[in-house]
Amino acid sequence: MRFTEHEMTVAVDAVARRLWSATRPPWGRGDLATAWARLPRERSYRAKVAAGDVVLPVLTALPERPTVGSRPVFSDAELAEAAERATGELMEHRRPGAWDRLSERRRRRLVSGAVDLTQAALEAMPVRQDPDALIVPDHL
Repeated sequence: MRFTEHEMTVAVDAVARRLWSATRPPWGRGDLATAWARLPRERSYRAKVAAGDVVLPVLTALPERPTVGSRPVFSDAELAEAAERATGELMEHRRPGAWDRLSERRRRRLVSGAVDLTQAALEAMPVRQDPDALIVPDHL
């Protein structure tokens, strides 16, 4: 599916925050927004790169669905199929034959994690605008 640059940026940022918050130590729990803002740019960039490596291939593998006025919604089967295809292609690109050598249990865990993160990314996306109805504000 085609997403705008803004939609993908918001999605990757939301997933990066989620992954980063899950890896924080228990004694470091507090206001996530403040802690994320205080995070050095290098560490937030690394979190965004890791999130993008998982989420972006799955988002682009989803079927095209025009959803103007709402967030895109996909079934669990569509998300699982896109995640399996994207994760398999990514692993094969990095190490040929790696996907075939994985056990079925390990594949299911990788696909399940990619699906969960992609759902979080889709929930964080803004409501879609009609790309053909470009509205220019009066002040421009």
